[in-house]
Amino acid sequence: MKFYGRKKELSIIDSWYGASKKGALFTAIIGRRRIGKTRLWLEASKKRKNCLYLFCLPGPLNKTFEQIEPQLYELGFTSVPQNLAQFFKAVSLRLSKKKAITVFFDEVQNLFLESKDELALFQYYIDEFKRNQYPCMIVFCGSVRTLLHTILFEEHSPLYGRLDQKIHLEPLGFFALRDLYYDHGVHKSEQHLRLFSMFGTNPRFYEILVQFDLIKAVTEVILEKGWLGLTGLFSDELNKMLLPELKKSSHVYTGILLAMAKGIQSTNEIASQAGINSTSLANYLPFLINDLDLIYKETPVTEKPNSKLSRYIIKDPFILFWYRYVEKNRVLLELGQTRRVIRQIAEDLPNLEGKILEMIFREKI
Repeated sequence: MKFYGRKKELSIIDSWYGASKKGALFTAIIGRRRIGKTRLWLEASKKRKNCLYLFCLPGPLNKTFEQIEPQLYELGFTSVPQNLAQFFKAVSLRLSKKKAITVFFDEVQNLFLESKDELALFQYYIDEFKRNQYPCMIVFCGSVRTLLHTILFEEHSPLYGRLDQKIHLEPLGFFALRDLYYDHGVHKSEQHLRLFSMFGTNPRFYEILVQFDLIKAVTEVILEKGWLGLTGLFSDELNKMLLPELKKSSHVYTGILLAMAKGIQSTNEIASQAGINSTSLANYLPFLINDLDLIYKETPVTEKPNSKLSRYIIKDPFILFWYRYVEKNRVLLELGQTRRVIRQIAEDLPNLEGKILEMIFREKI
């Protein structure tokens, strides 16, 4: 599928390449799952030479290196590294001969799931590459933001303070996605609003819809084949996105997000709906706002920043749709009452679209 938007981010990565020619650079692309981090990198580097893309698998690192064996030999490696130390020694040898290289570590947090000892190795070689002004760029990318934050920004981490540049990848806006809709034969504004209300800002979702010939399908077909049926294409997406982040407190966050999806926006009402006290809520909201970037706080202009009149709102239509319809009706779906749920959603969707239209107006303004 064609690449949409991200002109600013492409320009930033282009500047990274330019700077890395004059000395080693350590950068990162951070954002939640399905937001387009890998696709952005591949688009930015597709015409570049001497680039290694590593999708980091959990477990022994040699499995990760075996995926790119041909590229390693093309870059002058004499064998497939069995561990990170061997890999960096080979990279260091190449750089000492003034041969540039860029290494992109995708889902880099998988390297540190069992042990964080390898972080010291990254620290050693990043420092060495910078000290020698080698023509090199190391890029970290990952979708588990809590782990990446620990690796890059907590003071006890060996990599703390070493990051030169980063991109916090924001969701694609409605108007970038509207070009996608037009390109795939969806021309009516009401169809644009419905797709955006159901799938939000995630470009990968639309890629899947196009692949399965669903992007122009009627609402009921999209609901059944996309979300609710036995083979729902997106039926487990939110669990994949959030469970690695929320872990043991997932039931509490689910209660909070379910309350917001119903249109509840004040702290007292959210806490009551979620079954926790309002004092405890203050322990959870900052994580959803600052760490996961799932919700935002809105305070009336006439109020002080810490006013109790602040409202808390889910940012992405996809998250809102999921909690409003899919999570809420999980019991009915497990009982096989899919058609009933589809009817309920179809009847209520115009109410959700009113809220999403407000988001679109805000973006336009």
